Amino acid sequence: MLSAGTLFAQQSLPAEVTAAVEAAKKAPRNQALNRAAGDALKGAGRYAESISYYMKGGNAGNLGAAEASYYLYDFDGARTYIDKYIDKRTDAEADRDRNYTYGIGTEPVDWAEYLSARIDLGRSMLDRVEKIQIIDSINVPAEEFFEFVKIARSAGSLQSGDVTSRIVTVDDLDRLAIDDIGSPAYLTESGDDMIWVGLNADGSSSMYESSRLADDSWDSPRRLFDYKGIFGSDNGSVVSYPFLMADGTTLYFAADGEESLGNLDIFISRRDEDGFLQPSNIGMPYNSPYNDYLYAIDEQNGVGWWVTDRNGVPDMVTVYTFIPQELRNNYASDTPGLIGYAKVSSIADTWAEGADYAEVKKRIEKAAESRRTGPSREFDFALPDGRVMHRLSDFRSAMARNLMKNYLKEREYADKAASTLEDMRRRYAAGDTSLAKEILGAEKSLETSRRNLLDLSNQVVSAEVM
Repeated sequence: MLSAGTLFAQQSLPAEVTAAVEAAKKAPRNQALNRAAGDALKGAGRYAESISYYMKGGNAGNLGAAEASYYLYDFDGARTYIDKYIDKRTDAEADRDRNYTYGIGTEPVDWAEYLSARIDLGRSMLDRVEKIQIIDSINVPAEEFFEFVKIARSAGSLQSGDVTSRIVTVDDLDRLAIDDIGSPAYLTESGDDMIWVGLNADGSSSMYESSRLADDSWDSPRRLFDYKGIFGSDNGSVVSYPFLMADGTTLYFAADGEESLGNLDIFISRRDEDGFLQPSNIGMPYNSPYNDYLYAIDEQNGVGWWVTDRNGVPDMVTVYTFIPQELRNNYASDTPGLIGYAKVSSIADTWAEGADYAEVKKRIEKAAESRRTGPSREFDFALPDGRVMHRLSDFRSAMARNLMKNYLKEREYADKAASTLEDMRRRYAAGDTSLAKEILGAEKSLETSRRNLLDLSNQVVSAEVM
């Protein structure tokens, strides 16, 4: 099975690209026409084909060949071309190169030097390609991709900007000087905490958090970080596409800047009492020279998802489904076909020998079906107003949800205590009289637990109904 990305390479060439190539063929010694053909082919994703034209495009063609090789993951070749270009470039070319900017509000940098740094980063990342099993991939509309990430309810949910706008008020946006709300946002399983992206008028963004209060209203949003705040650098401006793990500590998100191989790379950060720590790039195959948006893990079903536009299908992105590892295991740097694993040239090449992913796919579809048909019943808790609650998300009151969590923990303890007591009584009846004191202690403990349950039940009712 090929990756969804092979569609890019198989697309027919636009007329303007064909015209540029034909013009170069008619004038094979014309450096400008050859560079134009190389640029046209590179823009169409035909990187390998573009290099032969760049090679007839003078020294400036070395710059184009370096970029094309970079997109082919041929970082050694890209290094050779970029070194040739920098060594021979004219003052006029150097002046032109120094006007490149890659982040909102960032100072112009030298494009050739910037590309050189990206080549080095790619070479380094290619030495640490994670060995994963990719189950499937699908190309979906870029604006709606989060609807195709079929995580279980326990992993939380990805919400559209419309949902966020019902939580974040216009006054909040004005106070925080936010121009718009990014999509998607991440909402925890309980529905009590949302991490979302605020977009600024200049195109930069910041990460925010909103929490539900005991009266079921939402508190004022808190800014978690912007690019400079978490990376400690001005060389970037965008942070977006959050996904918080169930531990409430581990955050995956996308960002641009000098630590990204492509326009957007996926990073991981962890939260301590002072906020989120310095992020780390999660590397290949997840990140690429293109835009890599979202990384999400469904721990209940043992499935991971990541979203990328590396495959070049207009207005579409590719959603990959894979089996995450508890401990990272990378391919050896001399593995045959390593670039193919980094690029995800073939999904089937990542499969374990003899593996059958049918059961995993069933779990994914079951999770999707659960979201379509509504939540499953986790408990039955009757309220005096006639409602019967089956999940924490059924409660309107945040305080009631928290109390219900305590009630469920106490009920689990009471059930175990009752089972243990029953077992001791059977053993006592069979002649083990040494258990007499333990039975008395267990009876008192169970009685206390049942009183606690009654008290917690009344508190839940009061918080939800009164």
